[in-house]
Amino acid sequence: MKMKLQVLAMMFIAALVFSACSDDDKDDNITVPDAVSKALKDKYPSAIDIEWERKGSYFVAECRMDGKEMDVWYDTHAIWQLTEINIFWSDLPPAVQTAFNGGEYAGWKLEDIDALEYALYPMQYVIEVENGRMEYQLFYAENGDLMQEKDVSGDKDDTHWPIDNKVVE
Repeated sequence: MKMKLQVLAMMFIAALVFSACSDDDKDDNITVPDAVSKALKDKYPSAIDIEWERKGSYFVAECRMDGKEMDVWYDTHAIWQLTEINIFWSDLPPAVQTAFNGGEYAGWKLEDIDALEYALYPMQYVIEVENGRMEYQLFYAENGDLMQEKDVSGDKDDTHWPIDNKVVE
């Protein structure tokens, strides 16, 4: 009987510890400056289901618009930095579809497709693919050029971070 109580007590403690640890980095108590909230509503007035989180020095609005999930990034001065839109294969430009289908990752499993819209840089398309334990993000320009292959296997960071908004000459 004593052994059962000890096991039960250990299970209770373990449950408390694991419930306190969460991989969800959303902060329900985040204070978003009014200027940042207004900037989101000005840029995307039809955005719904808005949830805010902090990533580094950025405020990120996870929301939906036109049936698609989006992450909209603002700096602390309420300046828009990046919009990541979860899209479908059919939303990709034909040149990107053709480039992917003719590339070395065409036989890999498609995991996710995102469009990345920046203030000062051209649109990018990211196709995330998986083959066994290997996972890559493939960054394409609108014309189908493969710009970057990023290994995000395992615990590597797969966040699409804003590019510094410096004028590129």
